[in-house]
Amino acid sequence: MKVGDLVMFSNGSSKYAQWFFGEFATVEFVSMSSCRVRWNRPVDYHGMKTTVSDFPQSSFTLIG
Repeated sequence: MKVGDLVMFSNGSSKYAQWFFGEFATVEFVSMSSCRVRWNRPVDYHGMKTTVSDFPQSSFTLIG
């Protein structure tokens, strides 16, 4: 996974799956095990719209 990649949140067992599962994002930053993504559309998370999130790389599937 690298900066600029299109990814989809695919971790169905995550406690965040109810909000983020199936959502698409672009990778903005990558560390050893995690990454920061910018959602392609704001995601409704606890009544607020979020545009950026940090999750383990393993929570995503690389698209294309």
